[in-house]
Amino acid sequence: MASRTFEIHNYRIALGDRMSGSAGGINVNFRGYIACYGDDGYHLVIYFLNETSPVPAPTYFEKYKRGVIYIPFSQMAVYTDLIRNEKPVYAYVNPNHPEWNQLKTSQEPVGEGEE
Repeated sequence: MASRTFEIHNYRIALGDRMSGSAGGINVNFRGYIACYGDDGYHLVIYFLNETSPVPAPTYFEKYKRGVIYIPFSQMAVYTDLIRNEKPVYAYVNPNHPEWNQLKTSQEPVGEGEE
């Protein structure tokens, strides 16, 4: 599969104190996540890790059309602000280079502001 860019139409945020899971055989501890959903079942999940958690490599699961990235919890407010206040927001997932998985906006004029 080739890389894919899709517009985010819906998202879900979860926060907790001691959430955990496994990624590539690595046990991770996280305090929140943002799941970003686009068309045709594509989605990107951003896990916000505790300071002491190991950091797995980003991944892409073709079967589930899911990209995953792992970010320090201290950055969650930045990502939440982007999701809530920018429009449109896109996710980019790349099965050959999952380290390039990301959220982004399109080009916008300087000083445009959001309505």
